[in-house]
Amino acid sequence: MENVKMQKFHADEVILKEGAVYGEMYKIVSGSVAVYIRYGEKEEHLIGIYSKPKCFGEANVLSDQPGIYTVVAYDDVLLMRISRDSLEEFIRNNPKNAIDIMQNMVHTNMLMQKNINLLLDDIYEKQDTNKKRTQELKNKIEKYRMGGFYL
Repeated sequence: MENVKMQKFHADEVILKEGAVYGEMYKIVSGSVAVYIRYGEKEEHLIGIYSKPKCFGEANVLSDQPGIYTVVAYDDVLLMRISRDSLEEFIRNNPKNAIDIMQNMVHTNMLMQKNINLLLDDIYEKQDTNKKRTQELKNKIEKYRMGGFYL
């Protein structure tokens, strides 16, 4: 496969960066990688640590969309780089990896949905608190208007 090549990364090296567009994915040959959302930020979240024979970056190779996570070498890692042009041949020669790619996508999708639900819960909780405060203020204003004169 002409578009498949091996790449080595050392511990703590960024392999894929969240928000960047890549036309490749990787299969771990040896070593491990850490997968993060918001890497290096206050809200950094570790999705998981992947080891041989896991694949990652599948969303990059299947779309022209920005990456949804950052991948960092956990230790020295040897990766097989699969470009968009060589994906079909890679899957044909490694059919078991198609299942791994789909499982990774489902895992990432479910994790993102959980994060969205947590965020929505926070938003709704804040809205409820604001609604209660607004109603309390309205009640106090109404009492004042009606002659209660105490806020």
